[in-house]
Amino acid sequence: MPTRLIVTHLSHDLQARKSFVSFVWSDDPGKRLGLEVPYGTALEQVEAEARKAVTALARELDGCELALS
Repeated sequence: MPTRLIVTHLSHDLQARKSFVSFVWSDDPGKRLGLEVPYGTALEQVEAEARKAVTALARELDGCELALS
């Protein structure tokens, strides 16, 4: 069964005009991730925006170069 990422928080920084979602892995609660989503994301859109944020991160990581120094 694939791991599920559970959205645990949606927060809005009113001063910086930024919004963030927090995730926890279903099979390893010690693993956590926080990503930015469009400012003002509503609860009704959080799942779709969270998916977009995770996909963008995966693409960014896939294209990065790993280095020891």
